[in-house]
Amino acid sequence: MKRVLQILLFFVFGVHGIALGQSKIAGKISDVKDQVKLSDATVMLLTAKDSILTGFTRSDENGLFSLSKPDTGSYLLIVSYPKYGDYYTEISKDKDYSKLAVGLTKTATLLEEVIVTGRIPITIKGDTTEYDAGSFKVEKNAKVEDLLKVLPGITVDASGKITAQGKTVKKVLVDGEEFFGDDPTLVTRNIRSDMVDKVQVYEKKSEQAERTGVDDGQREQTINVKLKDGAKNGMFGKALLGGGTSDYYMGQLMLNKFKGSQKISVYGLFGNNGTTSMNWQDAQKYGGDSGVSYGDDGSMSWTNFTDPFSGQGVIGIPRAINSGVNFSDKFNKDKHNVNINYKYGRLSSDGDDETISTGLINNKSTKSVDTENDQHRANLKYDLNFDSLNTLTIRGGASRKNLWSDNKREAYQFTQNMDTTVAEKTHETIKNTINELNFSTYFTHKFKKKGRSFTFDGQVRRTEMIGDGYLFSEVKNSLAKKDTAGYTPIDSTDQRKERNNKNEVLGASVSYTEPLSKVWNLVVGTGIESSNNSSRVESFNKGADGGYNDLDSRFSNNYDFDRRSSRYKLAIVHTTDKFKFTVANNFNNDKLKQYNYYSQEGLSRSYFTYNPNVSAGYSFTKTKGLWLNYTGKNQLPSMTQIQPILDNSDQINRYLGNENLKPSFRNSLNINYNSFRILTGSYVYAGGNITLDKNPITQNIDTIKGLNIYTWNNVKGKTNTSVNIWSGYHFKLSKKLGLSNSPQFYLNMSDNYNLFNQQLNKVNTTNFNFTYNFKRDTKTGLNFDLNFSPQYRLMKSSLERNTNSNGFVFGSNGSVEYFIGKTFKVYTNYSYTYEAATKAFDQKFEQFLLHPGVSKKFLKNESLMLDFMINDVLDQNKGFSRSASTSIFTQRRYDTIRRYYMLKLSWDFTKMFL
Repeated sequence: MKRVLQILLFFVFGVHGIALGQSKIAGKISDVKDQVKLSDATVMLLTAKDSILTGFTRSDENGLFSLSKPDTGSYLLIVSYPKYGDYYTEISKDKDYSKLAVGLTKTATLLEEVIVTGRIPITIKGDTTEYDAGSFKVEKNAKVEDLLKVLPGITVDASGKITAQGKTVKKVLVDGEEFFGDDPTLVTRNIRSDMVDKVQVYEKKSEQAERTGVDDGQREQTINVKLKDGAKNGMFGKALLGGGTSDYYMGQLMLNKFKGSQKISVYGLFGNNGTTSMNWQDAQKYGGDSGVSYGDDGSMSWTNFTDPFSGQGVIGIPRAINSGVNFSDKFNKDKHNVNINYKYGRLSSDGDDETISTGLINNKSTKSVDTENDQHRANLKYDLNFDSLNTLTIRGGASRKNLWSDNKREAYQFTQNMDTTVAEKTHETIKNTINELNFSTYFTHKFKKKGRSFTFDGQVRRTEMIGDGYLFSEVKNSLAKKDTAGYTPIDSTDQRKERNNKNEVLGASVSYTEPLSKVWNLVVGTGIESSNNSSRVESFNKGADGGYNDLDSRFSNNYDFDRRSSRYKLAIVHTTDKFKFTVANNFNNDKLKQYNYYSQEGLSRSYFTYNPNVSAGYSFTKTKGLWLNYTGKNQLPSMTQIQPILDNSDQINRYLGNENLKPSFRNSLNINYNSFRILTGSYVYAGGNITLDKNPITQNIDTIKGLNIYTWNNVKGKTNTSVNIWSGYHFKLSKKLGLSNSPQFYLNMSDNYNLFNQQLNKVNTTNFNFTYNFKRDTKTGLNFDLNFSPQYRLMKSSLERNTNSNGFVFGSNGSVEYFIGKTFKVYTNYSYTYEAATKAFDQKFEQFLLHPGVSKKFLKNESLMLDFMINDVLDQNKGFSRSASTSIFTQRRYDTIRRYYMLKLSWDFTKMFL
């Protein structure tokens, strides 16, 4: 019986082994002459008909590899290894390829034999991953964005944000050069994929590191789109026009002319449905508020960014124009490189808004808003290469913004028992003009000794805001002293206001790099900066003669705030292929001087501060690394925090500066880990940061006779703490079905202090967030991109224990599309939001937005497309948001874009020159 059982087991596992062997391609790779095992050799499986990549892997440390064998069809197996000739063999469905012996020959010995391999989809050249565009299948007339979506290790979300190897792509270049201010979406959404030869992914070093040869640790994930030679001499573009119900409309025109190194581009976007967007890089270069701030050490931090011309986030229906022109060329054997661009944008909107706040403060306001905003901006970049050792870069920019608004507002302040204490009605018109000018120059001289260099940079920035307006308001305060008849008096205001704010910055710095060895470099530098700020606001009451000539000194100010800084830097840099380490010692000598012309009072202070920086990075392999950074920085008070301006445009909430503020000190530690497997397209990332602000500068609140007075103060002896932890994993579920997914986790915990009515208030917040992305992208049959994000929020206050915003939040968004043939598609985009009821707001919020549509392509080259879509088919868009800060919980409802039907016609055109 035992013998029979052994035979049975042998038969079962033997048959299974045979079946397994026939369903896979496996073998061993070695040097054909020396029989040395070759690890990390690239193994690729391509369809024999059209060279489309269907599978890939790498050999292990023993030279072994294994791939799944397709059930049907003819395929080509390609094996490549640096400095060796490539191996290829045909794969048919009936043969066994489970025990291949692959022998590679060094290219030095290949004298007469030529090996033909066909197209190689993915190659790794040093720290650059290069994709062959023709090896990946996309729709006809697809754009670069569609191509990026099918490349292993690259993802693109609905807004156009690109992630490559787990890192956000900051630059998209065309043939190594900036294209329209390196705005990624203008490249990815307007250049056709069939014009692309290669797509390169790498981490671009900072300008200083590239010039000096010393890696300063500053890198930006970059994609370079290399065009086919035939595509560099021609004209291409896109035209789109759409019209819909409820007077909605949109349009787009993009025209590009390439001729060798010369590029000329023109684009225009217009509409009132919130589609004229540009990203933060474009906004930064063309005059919008990019939400990016720069530290003295070159570090960057991001806040929430709202594109001023997208129409997103505005109250009511936006009417937007977004346009620009760009010219770039190289002359005299690339000695001169010029890039010039001009941008114009206009946005206007009107609508109603309701805001409710509860917690430590209880109030409600409703307002009607009518706004107009137009901006002009021009930029210039000029590179001059004197020779191989001397280079000069000049940048310049100028902009003008015209801002106008007409706001009508009603506001009410309540007690904890919801009794009205203050009622206010306000009508205010504002007209401001903001002029900005900036100029910078960067010169580098490299000495003949490798690594030794001298750099100089200088900059000039000037911003001026000139404006005026009128304020009419009535305030009724039940807590104020009553008149002799026992009635609460009404405080009326009728004023004209004039504003003039200026900011001028002059700065220069020099640095010298000396190589101590092949891996050690010493960097010394010094710099100076002068910052002059002035603010003048004058309020004039209406006189008996009807003119506004009576100066109200309570709500006027004339204030200067100047800063002089001397900076010194001593840094040691260690750089090898695997390990990079930098210790920078930054010493700042800041002298602050402020003067109030109305009170005839001034104050001078000086601070000598030490701001250390330590960064380290270790590369386990070329696709796996660990990075750490520590920064200690003194946070000096800003002019907004210091200047004592009393603004009566919002009588219930008044904001005061504090001339006696002192710097706080911030310790910040960041750590990141990334691991990417290029051949499977999967990556893992994890990271975290902790920030400690000692003696933080916070906005404190006092309630006096029903009014809220906000004042900046140092919370002495306390430390604000913030901890963030995140991780994610992206991998493919099925190559055959085109399925991939990405689970992500995020945790935030913080402790913050402020004062409320002179009492210390400690606010603890915790946010747990999990996001799961599930995706199928094959451009045939059913495709989808789905995101699910459950979240739980906690907030508690030491002073307001009975009211909190603890609750469950769930969000989901994505798209589903179904291809019927190659030219007809049915699709829908959606977003779902759910916020549970909390103690602060006892009603839940739930919203499901659905945007279905159908599209059809025409003409032989499928360049003409007709698209019919419905925005918010369920008519659910309510314009809603909730937020919490320092124990004040705020809920907004506002007019926004709702249901409409739209028909769009677009045409992609191309004309190549001989």
